[in-house]
Amino acid sequence: MRLCRWICFLFFMYPGFCRAELLMRTYGNLTIAPYVHGFDRAKQRYPGYRSEFMNYVDFFQFRGLVFNSLLGTTTIISDTDATGMRLDRIRYTLTPGVRLERSSWLVRAALHHECIHTIGRREADGSIWWNSLQIGIGTKEAYYQYLLNEYRGKQDHFLHTWDARIDIGYIIPAERTLLTGQNHDYRFEQFSLLRYHIGVFGKWVYFATLRQNLWVKTGLVTEQQVLLTVNMFRRGTRNFAGIFYTYLHTYHL
Repeated sequence: MRLCRWICFLFFMYPGFCRAELLMRTYGNLTIAPYVHGFDRAKQRYPGYRSEFMNYVDFFQFRGLVFNSLLGTTTIISDTDATGMRLDRIRYTLTPGVRLERSSWLVRAALHHECIHTIGRREADGSIWWNSLQIGIGTKEAYYQYLLNEYRGKQDHFLHTWDARIDIGYIIPAERTLLTGQNHDYRFEQFSLLRYHIGVFGKWVYFATLRQNLWVKTGLVTEQQVLLTVNMFRRGTRNFAGIFYTYLHTYHL
């Protein structure tokens, strides 16, 4: 009974809880991209296509803190002359988190879970998965939730504006438990993004994005990716759709 009284006091008597706001806002993106260059088609599982679905949800806000989550999947579809198209691998992403917003920038923290499965063939040691603790900072339009804000209310306008973000994470060592992971030797991760907003002309918006992803493994072995993407999207009332081209290069140091 005492516990119930304290709960009632906190939620109904303490003024701070009156500032909480239920949001339940959803955002998302769906992409499918064919690989056009850079892979050997003679290999048994040439990655012909890549499909990605990301769903973001803002649950509620309390004193400037927005509690949210990300649920996403990335599927690699193989395309070889011998076998035709078939699913190869799928990556699941689940990321509950919180962010603190200001007028033009935000700070975020999250518990990131990622898992990679092969499809249609046995994994001798099981799937690869890991958990990481992430923290990041950036301008608002560098995040998907606020990307459209840059183009609302603008018509036939050359923008010439920049947005940026950086995130770092500590990857929990794999010990084959629920809270750690398995079949990986990652220790740290770092992600950065630089976005150049070119402009909006008629119904079309143009921007370019440079991403840099870095993973540090045991023994300070590093794996780095650099991605340059050029986007041309048709703007709608609430959404946009269009085409993009991405150049990706992976380094192993």
